[in-house]
Amino acid sequence: ALGVNLMLGPSLDVIDSANIGSPGDPGTKSFGSDPYWVSEMGKAFISGLKLGSQEELLVIGKHLPGIGGADRPVDEEVPTIRKSLTELIQIELAPFFAVTNPLQAGETPIDGMLLTHIQFQGFTGNIYSTTRPASFDSNVLSELLNLDQFSAWREDGGLIVSDKLGVESIRKYYDPTEQTFNARIVARDALLSGNDLLYLYNFKDNDDPDSYTSIIRTLDFFSQKYRDDQPFAERVDESVLRILTKKFSLYENFNLDLVLSPEESLEIIGTGEQVTFSVAQEAVTLLWPSLESLDLQSPGSSEDIVFI
Repeated sequence: ALGVNLMLGPSLDVIDSANIGSPGDPGTKSFGSDPYWVSEMGKAFISGLKLGSQEELLVIGKHLPGIGGADRPVDEEVPTIRKSLTELIQIELAPFFAVTNPLQAGETPIDGMLLTHIQFQGFTGNIYSTTRPASFDSNVLSELLNLDQFSAWREDGGLIVSDKLGVESIRKYYDPTEQTFNARIVARDALLSGNDLLYLYNFKDNDDPDSYTSIIRTLDFFSQKYRDDQPFAERVDESVLRILTKKFSLYENFNLDLVLSPEESLEIIGTGEQVTFSVAQEAVTLLWPSLESLDLQSPGSSEDIVFI
């Protein structure tokens, strides 16, 4: 109704039970610690988004290759996951395989995946202080997308979206002292690494007064480089083709009347409380006491409710 046509979510991370409660634990942002159920609930969530938007919403799953085993917040410091590729395929990557290759009738593949700032030993081998995060390593992304479970999806136009480019972890990666941050170089590196869409969060160069100025200067830098650097131009063209193809999948054409939501659509906003309540009610199983003996009044200040 508001005209939103891109959703960064759901989270498809599988929580590592050994790291529950750690600073990197995604908590309730994840569907849980079982790859099968994360896959099933992720697919259901995506189906709901598509149904509710009448197929006019692009859905981006996150955080590829998975942050469920991270021991620190990805935004603050690049985590390292010391698992083999076999382990990653069986656990972390399983939900991403499920949503890029849905098997049941009526399920559509996810439109894109958000590539996060994390180091996986299963892809890079030994990890050093100079090892690039997956989001800035074209070799890791290439190896990842060349897996049999991803290759057809990528060839069919699947999008890769970068994680937030201005966060502390990326600033530390480029300059451990955090004294400098060259926004244009960070954006260039993210694009050349294989990201199609760049998430310009907190995107402020040290020499600029604000993020807006940094973004404008980055666009100017990209425009000039596009004219002067043929390999760069080809990389841009590849991503632009993917993006425009996805946009055309939402609308028959780019007629403004088709793309902009009509004003009368705003009338439905705020009318979904009953659906929300019904979902919550159906999601809870009452163990004790029985409904017949249950006092439906709100609990008092000295009473507790336990949810398992």
